[in-house]
Amino acid sequence: MRVLFLLFSTLLTFSTFAQAPYTQKQFGWRIEKDLEYGTSVNYAGTNTPLTLDLYKPVGDDNLHRPLIVLVHGGAWLTGCKEHEAWLAEEMVQRGYVVASVNYRKGWHKDDFVGNPINPATFPGGNCLYATDSSELIRAIYRGQQDVKGAIRWLKARALQDSTCNHSVFISGSSAGAFVALAVALLDRPEEKPDACYGLSAAPQPAGNVSNCFDYNCITQTINPGGSALQRPDLGSIDGDMNQNGFNAEVLGVASFFGGVPYEALTKSWFQGPDTPAIYLYHQTCDGIVPFGYQQPMQTISANCNLGFTPWHSNYLHIFGNGAIAAYLQSLPDAPLFQTDFLECPPFNPALALFECIRYNDNGSYHYPHQPAARAQKLAEFFSPVVAGQLNMPACIVGNQEPARPWGLRVSPNPFQGELTVWLAEAPSGNSVLSLIDVSGKVIWMETRALQAGENRLQFNRLLPGGFYTLQINTEAGVTAVKLIKN
Repeated sequence: MRVLFLLFSTLLTFSTFAQAPYTQKQFGWRIEKDLEYGTSVNYAGTNTPLTLDLYKPVGDDNLHRPLIVLVHGGAWLTGCKEHEAWLAEEMVQRGYVVASVNYRKGWHKDDFVGNPINPATFPGGNCLYATDSSELIRAIYRGQQDVKGAIRWLKARALQDSTCNHSVFISGSSAGAFVALAVALLDRPEEKPDACYGLSAAPQPAGNVSNCFDYNCITQTINPGGSALQRPDLGSIDGDMNQNGFNAEVLGVASFFGGVPYEALTKSWFQGPDTPAIYLYHQTCDGIVPFGYQQPMQTISANCNLGFTPWHSNYLHIFGNGAIAAYLQSLPDAPLFQTDFLECPPFNPALALFECIRYNDNGSYHYPHQPAARAQKLAEFFSPVVAGQLNMPACIVGNQEPARPWGLRVSPNPFQGELTVWLAEAPSGNSVLSLIDVSGKVIWMETRALQAGENRLQFNRLLPGGFYTLQINTEAGVTAVKLIKN
């Protein structure tokens, strides 16, 4: 495993623990099944109830437990919340409350495929032909709207679940990792993908193309027409479900063999305010979601389809976890991230027959190798981020989470020696800004009039790595922002 940013070896908080918190399996657990957190309209215009499973530790006596939300994979067509049980059971035993969620699946199919997939080789494969690349981007977008609604729903019931709604994390596998990354990174309206505005109606699919998707792990097959083929504007990045005064922000995101659409880099998803900590797991020769820049399933579709029509041609181009890591490493002020990449021999098209057998025998290298080890690495990566909450004000457990005043945002976070405080409007009078370390000591203070727009703060770059609080005291009151110093 290659660690690109070490996790605060000097973090003072750890001195109070015999072991890093939330890293050791030590609790029993119970599960609350099929809790409905909302409804949304799917791609074919049908109202869809959405459910989640909630895993809770037993015997931990903790009233402010961290929460992690899990998003399953399945090409945005198949799968269900039960498929993330492996990670849910690992994390709940470490003291997390875990929500494994269902979300809207399905997308419009191609209008005609002359020679579709051999059903003997790929059962149900006729469902894989997309109308165009926009359909998959729209599927990701609908999924992240749903999961953000689930997070707001879960934050609103923190008292009931004994969770801390400061300490929320998200993880996804495969297609679910695309959704999880979008939840974590899509935080500004201008980041909305172009494909998620209104588009012309999808064509009526031909009879030899199946229009299927899963609902609660049961395959649904439909034949949409008329209004069901419309592709309206998908609305805001936050969706409209469970707008209860809470936000959907997370402190960390894990991508298991996932990626982001090509637009994520041009629209600066990774450079917005409050970019969370990022964990990236991938096998380098993955044949389903590419490690670098490519179309999903390209390796298998182009080489192992026994002479039938490849199905990846209309898929979006994506940046897999390897390409994401390379991009993050190039940033001058990258967010906190860690890679967990396993090397494997790449597919050799010149030996396609033998390579297809190898990939078939190895699950296309698209799975969590040694799942318990992956869960342990993830828990160790998130642990200091959770521990940092111990030095923050009490967890918010009321019905309303106060919005930051003046449209306050800070970036980059993690920071080095400089920080930008962005305000939509300026507070009146002078403000007292204080940087406070984990022991409560004020290590920097400045009095100044803050202006609308950018306000640059200069700190000593020799500050030790760890967690800090920026406190802003104005005539209207006091607000605080959590910071991480690399």
